[in-house]
Amino acid sequence: MPVDAYREKRRITIVAAAVNAVLAVVKIVGGVVGQSQALVVDGVHSLSDLASDGLILGAARIGARGPDSNHPFGHARFETAATLALAAILLLVAGGFAYDAVLRLLLADQHGDPGWLALAVAVLSVVANEGVYQGTARVAVRAESEMLRANAWHHRSDALSSLVVIFGVLGAMAGLPWLDGVAALVVALMIGAIGWRLGWEAGRELVDTGLDADGLAGIRASALRVNGVLGISDLRTRRMGPRTLVTIRVRIDPAITAGEAHAICVAVRHGLRADIDSVGEVFVGIDAGREAVPGDPQ
Repeated sequence: MPVDAYREKRRITIVAAAVNAVLAVVKIVGGVVGQSQALVVDGVHSLSDLASDGLILGAARIGARGPDSNHPFGHARFETAATLALAAILLLVAGGFAYDAVLRLLLADQHGDPGWLALAVAVLSVVANEGVYQGTARVAVRAESEMLRANAWHHRSDALSSLVVIFGVLGAMAGLPWLDGVAALVVALMIGAIGWRLGWEAGRELVDTGLDADGLAGIRASALRVNGVLGISDLRTRRMGPRTLVTIRVRIDPAITAGEAHAICVAVRHGLRADIDSVGEVFVGIDAGREAVPGDPQ
């Protein structure tokens, strides 16, 4: 990872952590004083954001290291592992607060009486978290970081959950106190959905799930454009953080020289890297005149 990319990741994550620390305190205190269970849940959501920021700082630092003897393909999967840990945190937080929200809904005497204080804090949270989302998403695009994209959406989920809190507080202020409990349950379910999605994608990468059909089609098309490539007999891919590792075997005319065959392999490798931004390492093998065998991985 380029040094500048790591510095950008570090800078935006520190800013996000500072915002989340302030929001967590303000929302939890505001929720307790303002009698809004949904706002307290949202405050703990901000604490989970703060924990995820810490994970990301550590993972980005390790992920910035180049290949070594123990990790010959680099350290990008440390970011993936951090994303999986973040997903687990979100699911645990969601489960705990969903359980608490259901209990409060079943016990009428547990309803609070939120007012203008809770409403003001929720509005502040929406504005602050949307700002953090926009900044983090821009850096994620520049750094091509799935981990940072995931964290950006974590921040946006905080903004969306605060919108739900606003709805619940307004409902309670209008004489429907149970709406605050409903809002708390909805926020918990939103947190759980985000955690499940992040965990699913990170898990797929860790078990070496390859690219989808469209991604494979793009790689085949790029390789077949190289002069001298007669076909493709084998194609395998796996993701390594923001990069895709490609192993491909191309069929060529067996009558050409070794030097010409080598030049074709180099052209395939360079072509894939030029045509597809996410492609990193490319390993090209040769099948001289070999016909495609039924059952070969494509």
